[in-house]
Amino acid sequence: MRTIAHTDAAILFLRMQPSWVVVDDIRRFVARFCANACPEAEREEQVALAAHELVQNAIANAATPDIEMKLELDRSRERVVVSVSNHARADQIEVLRSRLARMRSHANALEGYVAAMREDPESRGGIGLARIRFEAALDLALEVDGERITIHAAGPLAAPDPTLLVA
Repeated sequence: MRTIAHTDAAILFLRMQPSWVVVDDIRRFVARFCANACPEAEREEQVALAAHELVQNAIANAATPDIEMKLELDRSRERVVVSVSNHARADQIEVLRSRLARMRSHANALEGYVAAMREDPESRGGIGLARIRFEAALDLALEVDGERITIHAAGPLAAPDPTLLVA
């Protein structure tokens, strides 16, 4: 019987010019990658959700069509990081900073998610970051380098206890 040896880290890097029609495909691809690279973590659906929401956010708020996504599954550190980079205008960056600040103003991720949904219930968008924080149980950070922005969604590699997400 042959066993498959897993390394300490699995990294996926995509450089793309995605359209809205491939966002769901990216989600399925990331879920499959995670399931194969780190099956014991049982985190593929949450990580795929984060990748999906971050790519959607990048498409909707990018100044250019170029988007990069990096996914790191690190067994030795027991961490997962999904990072999506794109170029944005100054006004788009300020909207993003504002959304992150409002989301972080809620210590409880569920409260932040509900507040984001209540903010503009008729809006198409604006809740993806809060959704990542709550449903994927990942912390968010924004990195700005001129017009290039990167949003990092990071957290434990193992799936968190679902009862702790609403505590």
